[in-house]
Amino acid sequence: MSKEKSRSRADSVRQAVDQAFQSQVPRERVQELVDELAQTAGRLRGAVDELRPASAQEVDALRDDVAALTRRVDALESAPPASPAAPRKRAAAGSPKARKSTPAKPGAS
Repeated sequence: MSKEKSRSRADSVRQAVDQAFQSQVPRERVQELVDELAQTAGRLRGAVDELRPASAQEVDALRDDVAALTRRVDALESAPPASPAAPRKRAAAGSPKARKSTPAKPGAS
């Protein structure tokens, strides 16, 4: 009896596969459906990743980052204030640095 059941199941599966292939779906449409399915799976994976809580390793890494930033801020806040920089002297109008050298125009005398 079990052999008859397994044969009938196997025959049912074969028949279903045959019907699926006989439906004559164009190859391009099948490719479009597969591409659409892949895109949907990618979006679903991204949504699940966003909803996933942070792992213990990620939380530890964030704690380390915050601790490092805290140390840097503390060091900056405890540093002595920098002395005001002396104002720069501007080049005088007659000095060679202030004058731009432009090439003479040809034919101008």
